[in-house]
Amino acid sequence: MALKLSEEILTGMAEVDIRTVEISELTDLRDIEIDTSQPVEKKLDAFARQTKNVYVNRIGDYVVKVRFQEGGATIDDKMAEYLRRMSEIYL
Repeated sequence: MALKLSEEILTGMAEVDIRTVEISELTDLRDIEIDTSQPVEKKLDAFARQTKNVYVNRIGDYVVKVRFQEGGATIDDKMAEYLRRMSEIYL
């Protein structure tokens, strides 16, 4: 059975300010395990079940805020873009 989050709960999660959030209370994205062979709906459900906030998490010491959209770039595309930008900063 899919996890159901109300619009009110999702709005509250999306409104978290990454500048003031307590990082120790966030889920580390490296700890989330998702079966990528599953359909999108099941992958989203697995993600939602393993995190405290579907929009705001962390990777180590970095706070990460995401948006969900249909179509467009994948998370892999965005991470590759981020890493390219970071490498340009340090070159």
